[in-house]
Amino acid sequence: MTPRALAYLFFTLLLAGIFAGIIAYYFNRKRHDRVEAPKYRMLDDDDPLPDSTGGRREG
Repeated sequence: MTPRALAYLFFTLLLAGIFAGIIAYYFNRKRHDRVEAPKYRMLDDDDPLPDSTGGRREG
């Protein structure tokens, strides 16, 4: 193989390794839990439930 072909092969393998690293990082379970947590926190109901009188206060 010529040096040019070896350089091309090395560069291709380097890019494939970087791509595989990005995919592994993106689909990491720990990262997934950290990214998804705010979505579920936003959907949690923080408001108290209305009382049984329909919101009217007797006094």
